[in-house]
Amino acid sequence: MSTPAGPGTPPPPPPYPPSPPRTDPPRWAWWVGGIAIPLVGILVTVAFGGKDSGPVAAPAPGTVDSATQPASPSPSGMPSSKEPEPPAPSDEAPSASASASPEADLTAPDGYAKALSTMWGLAPVPCTQHEQQLIDLDDGTSRTEDENNGAVQEPGGAELLYWPDTCTGLGDYQLRALPNTRVGLLRVDAPKSFDSCRAAAGTGFGALALSERNDREDRGFVEGAALCSVTDKGTVAMAVIEHISGDAVDDVSVSGPLYVWAATP
Repeated sequence: MSTPAGPGTPPPPPPYPPSPPRTDPPRWAWWVGGIAIPLVGILVTVAFGGKDSGPVAAPAPGTVDSATQPASPSPSGMPSSKEPEPPAPSDEAPSASASASPEADLTAPDGYAKALSTMWGLAPVPCTQHEQQLIDLDDGTSRTEDENNGAVQEPGGAELLYWPDTCTGLGDYQLRALPNTRVGLLRVDAPKSFDSCRAAAGTGFGALALSERNDREDRGFVEGAALCSVTDKGTVAMAVIEHISGDAVDDVSVSGPLYVWAATP
C-alpha cells in the first residue's frame, strides 16, 4: 500500500511505454529473397540485352552433331558409338585357284587332271662345297650332286640345273634347262593359263646368270613371270617366280608357287 506523498514531495515518474512487437521477417523470407533478386537480374538482362547475346561457348571436344552424323542404333534402339565388329573368319579352305595370282587361269583341259599346287625354289650353297642343284618340275623337288662345270651325271627326270660357273667368290650361279627337256619362260605380261604355259615350254631356256640383274630383266626373268615345262611324264608345270633375293655379291635365291597339270590315262 503506497504512502500518500506529503506536501512538497515530487510525484513519481510515469511508467515506461511497453516495447513494440518485433517485426523482423522470418528466416525463410531471406532465403526466398536471395533467390528472387538474382533471378530478377537475369530476366532484366535477357529482356534488354537479347540483341547481343555475346560469344557462344564452343561444344566440348568429341561432341558429335547428331543431325549430320547419326550414331548407329544399338540392339536396344538407343544410338551407340561402338564400331561394328569384323566378320567372323570363314572355315572354308582356300582353293588352288584362290592361291594363284588374280590373272591366273588354272582350268584343266580334257586329258589333264585338276591343277595341283606346291612350291619350288632355287637355293644355292657356297661354291666351295662343289654342289649343283637339280629341280624336278613334276613336283618341285630338288636334289644336289657334285658340281662338274655344269655337266650332269644323272638327270633323274629333272628339268632345271642351277650350278656355280667359275667359283670366284662372287655370285656366279647359272640357271639353265637340262638337255632334252622342254622348258621356256612365260613372260610377266602373258596370260597364266594351261595353254599359254604349254606353248611357252617349247621356246627353250638357255643359261642365265641370275646374279646379273640387267641380264635377268632383259630375259624377262622377273617376279611375276614363270618357267613352264612339259615334263618327261607329260605333265604341264608352271613355276611362278614370286620372290627373287640376292645380288652380284650374294648368290640369288628364287621361290614361288608351282602349278602342275598331270596328264590323265
